[in-house]
Amino acid sequence: MLGAIRNKSKGWISYLIVGILIVPFALWGIQDYAGRSANTSIAKVDGEDIDINIYYQELNSQQLNLQQQLGAAYTQEIDNTLKQTLLDSLINEKLIENYANSLDIVTLDDEVKSVIEMNQAFLVDGEFSQDRYIQLLRLNSYTPAGYEIAQSKALNREQVKRNLSGSAFMSVTQTQQLNDLASQQREVSYLALNTENYIDQVRVSESQISDYFNDNRSSFIEGRKVKVDFVELTLDAMEEPESPTNDELKSLYDDNAELFTNPERRRAQHILVESEELANDLLGQIKEGADFAELAKVNSEDTSSNEEGGDLGFFERELMGAEFDEAVFAMNIGDVSEVVPTDYGYFHIIKLTGIESETMQSFDEVEDQLVSLYIKQAKEKSLFGSLEEFMNLSYEESLDMVADQFGLELQTSEYFSERSDQYDPKFVASAFSSAVIDGGENSEVMEMSPEKFVVLTLSDLQSERERELSEVEGQIEVALKTDAAKEVVDNLAENIASALSSDDEQTANQIISENNLEWVNEGWISRANELPYDVTSLSFTLAKPEEGRHTYSAESANRFTSLVIDLAGVRTPEGESDTGISALYLSQENNEMFVSLIKQLRENAEIKVFTDLL
Repeated sequence: MLGAIRNKSKGWISYLIVGILIVPFALWGIQDYAGRSANTSIAKVDGEDIDINIYYQELNSQQLNLQQQLGAAYTQEIDNTLKQTLLDSLINEKLIENYANSLDIVTLDDEVKSVIEMNQAFLVDGEFSQDRYIQLLRLNSYTPAGYEIAQSKALNREQVKRNLSGSAFMSVTQTQQLNDLASQQREVSYLALNTENYIDQVRVSESQISDYFNDNRSSFIEGRKVKVDFVELTLDAMEEPESPTNDELKSLYDDNAELFTNPERRRAQHILVESEELANDLLGQIKEGADFAELAKVNSEDTSSNEEGGDLGFFERELMGAEFDEAVFAMNIGDVSEVVPTDYGYFHIIKLTGIESETMQSFDEVEDQLVSLYIKQAKEKSLFGSLEEFMNLSYEESLDMVADQFGLELQTSEYFSERSDQYDPKFVASAFSSAVIDGGENSEVMEMSPEKFVVLTLSDLQSERERELSEVEGQIEVALKTDAAKEVVDNLAENIASALSSDDEQTANQIISENNLEWVNEGWISRANELPYDVTSLSFTLAKPEEGRHTYSAESANRFTSLVIDLAGVRTPEGESDTGISALYLSQENNEMFVSLIKQLRENAEIKVFTDLL
């Protein structure tokens, strides 16, 4: 297997990041860190250092993300687990990096460049922006050289995992068995019993409410809340530039010609069929003089165009699929293509009927757009030019001085909790960070969008408190009534299913009638059917009924709903079908092979961890 990896290690590099055993880091992944404070290691792998600055940079990012997601549920145990998981991931990456080097795997500079230029974070108006690239790297304490080296290493690691794909296999029999299971259909009906119809039938006493409150006081703790002061550096806050000269606008027009270019468009008719044999037969008829439009009306599977003789109207490149574009943009008006296969199993026959050449809007037509573009670019340049000073001042001075220095408004939030959705999650997480709450420091400058950067500081903190019974009495009453009503519907569902299973239809029908229940008949369903109350997945857990009988089952769908499911039959559809389950299975096999490779590399490596630095 390892030899196969070496042989398959050339070619285009996918820019997907290795998705197993590696923590999905906040923005860049594991990169070389600029401005390291010292040459200190958190661990060594075969004598090579894992820099402690990288570890803490990524740890801080992951802690912030998890604190944002979990709020008060973030515990020391979770933090310890995070630290160990991160360290294991760094060690695994170093092992894979060394292994890739031993196989002489190389990523070309052009491949790294391509990956970076496709990164959405670096795009401005859909185009890669060198200025934004440099600013964002600087904002995250990276150098371009370090970032590009790290991207190359990441792509090398990805090649190792990618080259494992294809090593796993399945027999035809195994594939068919999995397909049969995945494509299986079941004939299903169900009754749904909801607690809302029984709430009024149950009673809850004051003593029950009081006992519940006393037994669950920890559930009625109101978490701490904060109020923060904050300053926003935004594109809108930048001063309007002087009006551009005509020469500046013309230069902008030339530099951004693609923005004002109407691309070439083509018009075509097509016939879409499922059978290659039919496609070849129709093509033969067309070559012998048959009317293309009439054949499209009768034979094309494309119901959106067949009544129009297969006419698709005018379209640009990249709207119809790669194989379609390749054919139609190489044709002349009146040409008919050969049979064009598609990735999804259909076949095209295409006739080109019109061409609209690429045109460019005149300078006069787009002058107003150019003025807007000039202003936007000037303000963006001003924004990113101010950003470094904004960051430095926010680190050193109070926010009122930052606001005064930049002529910005010092704003104050409402009180909010760690689980608040009133503000952006980044904003909330930063407000509850230890640096802001415990250290009394300004937060780091947050990029809320490409046009807005924010820094905040604590204004006031409200400690957590235990709510009084009077505040939560209504909430407890509803919860207790819901639980009691759920017991009622659980028992009813069980009684109905039991009666039906015992062929006591009279009792079952009496309960159904007394409770105004109605069967919902779904007929034959597959695993792909999306039914209420998770009926699909519950139905596929039931035992196959015996010949001539039904399987009845009482199921708890959720806290509010109980079900009676009637499984009348199980069948496998006739004909060949590829459900994709075998590909999913093989993907899992490939992941397990990657895990095994990591395990093997760990066993053969010399790994030393400096636990006192964790």
